[in-house]
Amino acid sequence: MKRDGPDIVNLKSIQDYIQRVADAFAAVLDYEVAIVGEYLEVLAGTGKYKDQIGTIYGSGSINYQLRCTQKSFLVFDPPNGKLCQNCNLRENCKVLAGLLYPIKLGDKLIGSISLYAFNETQKENMLKDSAKLETFLQHLVELISGKLNERALYKRSQRAAEQFDTLINSVREGIVAVDYHGKITHVNRSATDLLRAPVNLLNGYMIEEVFSGISMRALLKMTKPYIEQDIFYKYGQQTLHFMATITEVKYGVAINGFVFSIRSLGEMRKLAGRFIREDRKYTFDGIIGQSTKITSIKKKMCRVATMDSTILITGESGTGKELFAHAIHHESLRKKGPFIAVNCGAIPENLLESELFGYEEGAFTGARRSGKPGKFELANGGTIFLDEIGDMPLHLQVKLLRVLQEYTIERVGGIKPLIIDVRIIAATNRNLEEMIKDNQFRNDLYYRLSVIPFHIPPLRERMEDLELLVHCFIQKYNLILGKNIKGYKKDALARMVEYSWPGNVRELENAIEYSANVCPDSLIDASYLPDRIIKHTTALSPLKPQESVQSIADLEKNAIVEALKRYGTSNYAKENIARYLGMSRSTLYRKIKEMGIQVD
Repeated sequence: MKRDGPDIVNLKSIQDYIQRVADAFAAVLDYEVAIVGEYLEVLAGTGKYKDQIGTIYGSGSINYQLRCTQKSFLVFDPPNGKLCQNCNLRENCKVLAGLLYPIKLGDKLIGSISLYAFNETQKENMLKDSAKLETFLQHLVELISGKLNERALYKRSQRAAEQFDTLINSVREGIVAVDYHGKITHVNRSATDLLRAPVNLLNGYMIEEVFSGISMRALLKMTKPYIEQDIFYKYGQQTLHFMATITEVKYGVAINGFVFSIRSLGEMRKLAGRFIREDRKYTFDGIIGQSTKITSIKKKMCRVATMDSTILITGESGTGKELFAHAIHHESLRKKGPFIAVNCGAIPENLLESELFGYEEGAFTGARRSGKPGKFELANGGTIFLDEIGDMPLHLQVKLLRVLQEYTIERVGGIKPLIIDVRIIAATNRNLEEMIKDNQFRNDLYYRLSVIPFHIPPLRERMEDLELLVHCFIQKYNLILGKNIKGYKKDALARMVEYSWPGNVRELENAIEYSANVCPDSLIDASYLPDRIIKHTTALSPLKPQESVQSIADLEKNAIVEALKRYGTSNYAKENIARYLGMSRSTLYRKIKEMGIQVD
């Protein structure tokens, strides 16, 4: 038998109600009542039918006939009638007459209600008043249908409420809903996490009692559909600071309440830091530096970026070789194509060939049935960056040389070459010329790769960029960590200048991240630098505490002044200065004016 799910609205879902209807009806009229469901199960009844609740009638019953016709009908002398000839209860049936009426919900038959006569008086009255009884049953069915519709509406609203709860609890932002008077009516899971309070300590309270910085009187007068506002929440001895988007809820034109979408400032700073980092990471503007060496390299790279010649970038680990490769791709005509980076030193030698060139089905044990494209195929139409090229085995150097000569590759296990359209940028921290002397690197491959060579200087050779880099990293980790570090003391700067930075810019960024984490103050002094920096700079004579502080604002002003001295004050020069300092031209003009920098 077909079973209905818990959310399906049918007669069984209101079984208690229809039993009360049957009892009330039988008490007024001298007939027995039976209410049968869609699948011929007795759901409610009086007299003998009450004992039959749960019984399922067969296909020979008159209830089955009604389900087929979906029309009301009157039967008399059922045991001898034509409709009852196939009923399995026929021999023991004591019914003398019956009136059956279908119960429908819309156009769907969901059951029937029946009156039965068990003596001659009841039979006579039923036959005489059948039209009136049928009208009465019609009204009774309408009453039952109304109850079913009410139940369906309740189920739909309950389901909508559950979906609403699931939806707002899946939102990462805290959601607090209030009515017209400012009473909190709903709080999602994220809000309870942010406020560190259970729902029962928030629901029912006035919003102005929970948060400071909010005025319901002002909200009711707001002229926009939403506003952004700082709000504060007292938690123990702490005051938590949030940014709230407050949106009005209207029914028609009347305001019915408000929804507060709250976010912690720390989380917003992290998001802002991530967006800034991703937005600037892969452009020349995102590469920080105003030293002569870095400026010259960026200018030359900009010129060759639009060409397709192979580029070799050399430099120590941590100098940002991959950032420069990304920037070249971003400035090239291939920027809409893929940028695929491969670290040749990080992939085992026996896997590197299949990673670079792909393989065909059955090329080796464990190979995919459909084969697999290599990195060169994935980079088609774009750029492939081969990092740590000095770690590539000699036998693969031969295959790479062929790619550079013929612009074709051949998959492992393949039988035909594939034409590719890829620009190659290679990088290494090793001395390839020395490796050629030791027969560790092919000289013909070296000359093919270094058509346009660039050497990225280590940080110790461009220390004039140190303060600018520190400034940028402090800003970055202020956003990410939710800190408010304004700068550093001169003793910290002196030790950073003295340090040789073997890990280059990467090590400097890690050092600033460390200092930003451990520094409880607004200014970084030498004691908050990593131990390795302090140990390697102990030769410095002890510095007395300095009152003068190199703030971020001072550093920014000095950087602008030095750039103006170096590049000039023309509009073209200012445009270049803005790009190199990682800001817009309008921002540069504004800072020149605010900082009172004299421009001749």
